Amino acid sequence: MTEPQQLDLIGRHIDRLVTVEARISPTSRNVIVQLHEAACAAQGGGPLSMLAARQILKHLGPGKVVFLTTGAGDPRYLPAGETDGPPGVAALALAIHAATGAVPLLFTEEPFRENLAATTLAVGLGIRPPEHALEIGFTTAVLPLAHDDSAEQQAVSYLDTYKPAMVISIEKLGPNKHGIAHTSTGTPTAADRARAECLFDEAARRGIPSLGIGDNGNELGFGLIADAVAKYKPNGERLCTRVKTDVLLPANTSNWGAYAVEAALAALVGKPELMHSADIERRMIEACVATHGVDGSTGRHTLQVDGMPADVSCAIVTMLGCIVRNGLVTGFKRAF
Repeated sequence: MTEPQQLDLIGRHIDRLVTVEARISPTSRNVIVQLHEAACAAQGGGPLSMLAARQILKHLGPGKVVFLTTGAGDPRYLPAGETDGPPGVAALALAIHAATGAVPLLFTEEPFRENLAATTLAVGLGIRPPEHALEIGFTTAVLPLAHDDSAEQQAVSYLDTYKPAMVISIEKLGPNKHGIAHTSTGTPTAADRARAECLFDEAARRGIPSLGIGDNGNELGFGLIADAVAKYKPNGERLCTRVKTDVLLPANTSNWGAYAVEAALAALVGKPELMHSADIERRMIEACVATHGVDGSTGRHTLQVDGMPADVSCAIVTMLGCIVRNGLVTGFKRAF
């Protein structure tokens, strides 16, 4: 087996693992696999984790800046956001920095900044003001996104100031063609939803590459496969975002999609140690909940992600690490 074939096989196993459906919501059943298959067909048929990781390695390097955004919430039920999104952003930001030397800058709603910062500290990235994060390794900054008409000018300002070489969205809701964003059940979101789409619209105008990771079709990026979202997701035609990204990766949870890219990066650069451990995964979820993050399926302050116990996410991380480590082994022969 050639090295490209070996990496392709690792990517396919990564994709298969993170698209296993284990959610409690009926509106999410038999959806992720369909959306993942549609995304594969729309993007050449190869493993999407590897496609995303190669995009990162192509566009990022020492001194380059990458924007990562997350944050799904509601002032009544999810006032500080949920446990799906922040761990994925934190883990992928660290992996990108470790693999490429690029500087990650994180963006979310003002009420979610403490939560995202705590989760990011738990993975091992320090929090600094942005001017310091640009100069100090293994650090980042958490910056606010506007929810009103100032969002468009804010996006211009952020891109002018930091000049990102890539923008990434993980569990970040986007508006449909009528300008309305919806939850995964098809309910319009609260008025104070941060308009992260402005970052992606402006990035697209400037030719800056983008990556979208999500799990229900209402997140930034799924405009790439709008017909499939309308076909397979209940209320899909209403909730699907208009926003397309250059690469789209659907997964059972958005965190898992981010971990898939992290694992693919680790495989591509030949460093399995880039994949975070189950202990760190639990630490991130605990930090997220301790700063008022909730399980996105139940709205409860419990160690769950989209209705699945933290142990499930820890197991997924362990399995991804094993897929990479063992998949990179060459020349092994049994003695019997």
